[in-house]
Amino acid sequence: MPIQSTCKLIVAAKDGTVVKTVDLTRRRTLSIGRSPRCDLSMDLESISRRHATMVLLNGRWTMIDNDSKTGFKVDNEKHDVATLADDRPIQLGGAFFWLQTNLDSQLPSTKDSSQNTLWIPPEPETGKVNLNIMDLEARPLHQISADGELTTIGRSDDCDFCVPLDGWSPVQLAVILSASGTSILDVSAQSQMRIQGISCRRWSKRQSSLIRCGDQLLQIEIEDPLQDRVNAASDDLK
Repeated sequence: MPIQSTCKLIVAAKDGTVVKTVDLTRRRTLSIGRSPRCDLSMDLESISRRHATMVLLNGRWTMIDNDSKTGFKVDNEKHDVATLADDRPIQLGGAFFWLQTNLDSQLPSTKDSSQNTLWIPPEPETGKVNLNIMDLEARPLHQISADGELTTIGRSDDCDFCVPLDGWSPVQLAVILSASGTSILDVSAQSQMRIQGISCRRWSKRQSSLIRCGDQLLQIEIEDPLQDRVNAASDDLK
């Protein structure tokens, strides 16, 4: 995979101690949560199992809340979508996240240098997502097939799939295939995905589903790889 960004994600405790540094140069997405299947697993009770997802959109890393119980905060205000930066930490539970774009600069001091670990992303075998976009009378408008780490969908020509639909944002949806499972994220400032009338930022079910997004319907079918199905079955037995 070509280099997508030249920065690191810094994770620190409330007292400023850096506990992790994450190399982002080989990624376009990063899932965060307590689940061991997240790309960045955090053993903190204040963080949900699949708390948030970072996505590289138009060259900028954006954090999206995964409908977690507590969300995250920026400048002590609750958000569900926020852009990461060097000078503006994002707080998830008891941890703080920000970017280090100047890789030559020094990190804040740590109490234990062994905590400052460099995370290396896995290269999982991924499945495939088939997405049918229909009008509210179920007439087909667009057909999309996604089989990479990240597929962006929206009105902008910069998206992987440009769909000129009224009411949609320049980048409306992100299809993510990773070790943490397959998911559809609504990455717009105002979430338009609805399941049975309830707002939803992230969808990750395995069976075929029908979701509303603005004035359109999304029919989603996931073809997970064998290893992903084995892991899911193992999770169900725990």
